[in-house]
Amino acid sequence: MGTTCTALALNDLHLYFAHVGDSRLYLVRGDTILRLTRDHSYVGRLVESGVLRSEEAERHPQRHILTAALGAGADVAADSPTSPLALENGDVLILCTDGLWSLVQEPEILSVVSSRDASSACAELVKLARQRSGPDNITVQILRVATNGTARH
Repeated sequence: MGTTCTALALNDLHLYFAHVGDSRLYLVRGDTILRLTRDHSYVGRLVESGVLRSEEAERHPQRHILTAALGAGADVAADSPTSPLALENGDVLILCTDGLWSLVQEPEILSVVSSRDASSACAELVKLARQRSGPDNITVQILRVATNGTARH
């Protein structure tokens, strides 16, 4: 049995993160959403190799088979960028589990996050996933980056 982990640290306006599994970290900047992590899953490998399109992967029956997870072996290496990502005032960071991203599409996440404060955006995203019969855990955390480099959630 293993678990996923996506962890981040902010230092001024610099984002450091490490990731293992299929939880995700997104960056919203303006009207764009960008996934910063890649899924460590069987289906994620199929997408990376060009066998599946990402739209097909979202509904693939084997999408939850992880290829890396904490507690699933001694040799787990987390992904992390070689240098920090520079953040800008107004950027939004979204950490979420597959219980959210498997049921709520990226354009929907962007729309909800762009139109609400962090707390109500989290509540709305969980509500959307539950309305779509979310069978898995549904976890989401939203951080908005302020001018002084602090995060508000």
